[in-house]
Amino acid sequence: MTNTLNVALIGAGRTGTPLLKELLKYRYIKLVGGAARKATAPGIKLAARKKIYTTTDPMDLLRKKKKIDILIDVTGDVKLKKGIKDLFAKSKNSKTIIMHELIARLFISVSTRKSSLTPSFHPRDIGIGK
Repeated sequence: MTNTLNVALIGAGRTGTPLLKELLKYRYIKLVGGAARKATAPGIKLAARKKIYTTTDPMDLLRKKKKIDILIDVTGDVKLKKGIKDLFAKSKNSKTIIMHELIARLFISVSTRKSSLTPSFHPRDIGIGK
């Protein structure tokens, strides 16, 4: 068991940015990369300032970064989730854990000591699905 977690984040907007800010506080979390549709997304700008690999192509992030313990996808993009699932199946990646947005919301809420759960900006996101 390792003492450091390699984490990649897809989505750098309303949910991803506060999550990224929290993750950056811990030395045992190594952010190996971040992806967002727009290079101007606030979380992408923050990651770039911290010298973390960034891209506007989430699949590029997953192909380049072989060692990801936890993938956090907070995009709400069902097609992207399917693409991630297919890529992991094709590459026989059974190591990386894909963190659901609901868990990300819980993490943000607890770590920032909110009295209510951080809202979802993707209410139709039900996970990876079929």
